[in-house]
Amino acid sequence: MLSFFYPIYFKRHFTWVVGFLLFFQPLSVYSQPQAHFNPSLLSPVQKGDFLLMESLNEQALQLYESLIAKGEGGGYSFRGLILAYKGMNKLNAAEFWTENYLGENPNSSLALYASGYVFYLKKNLKKAEELFKKALKYDNNNALALNNLGAVFLGQNSYAEAVSLVHKAIQVNPKEPMFFSNLENIYKKMGDPELIIADYNFYLGKDDPDMIRGYGMAVSRRMRQASFRLYSKGHLDEAILKWIEIERIYKKINHQTGLVPVYFSLGLLNEEKGDSQNAKRYFNQVLTLNPLHIQAKERLNILQ
Repeated sequence: MLSFFYPIYFKRHFTWVVGFLLFFQPLSVYSQPQAHFNPSLLSPVQKGDFLLMESLNEQALQLYESLIAKGEGGGYSFRGLILAYKGMNKLNAAEFWTENYLGENPNSSLALYASGYVFYLKKNLKKAEELFKKALKYDNNNALALNNLGAVFLGQNSYAEAVSLVHKAIQVNPKEPMFFSNLENIYKKMGDPELIIADYNFYLGKDDPDMIRGYGMAVSRRMRQASFRLYSKGHLDEAILKWIEIERIYKKINHQTGLVPVYFSLGLLNEEKGDSQNAKRYFNQVLTLNPLHIQAKERLNILQ
């Protein structure tokens, strides 16, 4: 999956904390995190998603159409195609495309999902719900339809139904970060965001590494956000503790590439705190994992 920079402004050194945010939609579906992004290593679906991120919507549309014609990419090709039309402000054209496709493939769960997604983006949730349910009639393991139907129920404040649907989407495809992110959002709307931690703790006792990793990444994101809030309020020690919790989770789920920004953040926070010994220790841990990390080298040179 791709990595993005999440900036934090540290007061003392006016430095940016580099944090890799690995919870975006939808590029992560078919790959593991990589320390350095190389477009040539992307799957065809991911190449399309990258084109979307670059606002190259026409090129993305052509790619997704070719994948659909070849029967490749599953629901993600259909989803990407709809997002390409959306990026061009042509959701009516997307609706026309799905109608034509369904005219030739009326029982296609993927196309029914895509049609529902068009109406979901158009805010016609009643029609979207109808189409998502129809998609699930033909394939009750259509994870994208399950996830989006959960989003429809969330909009209706039907929390139990939304949680059940997204839980099933996760069970079908536990490698999709988007599902965990949406589940966390449902818990927040319910007023019980701690449930995502309860889910993580539940799966820690199970022999299911994909579920443990998925929930672990979701909990880590929550901890990171909490650290940002604590830091903004001047609670430096508490912010450091949150990053240490993230470190523990990343080690548990074997998310080695994620440890680089964790250690760099801990180095900067300890440097700001005035604890140069721990700061140097964390910057050295960054370099152990990534010897080419320029910022960590710079901070160590300053601290020497």
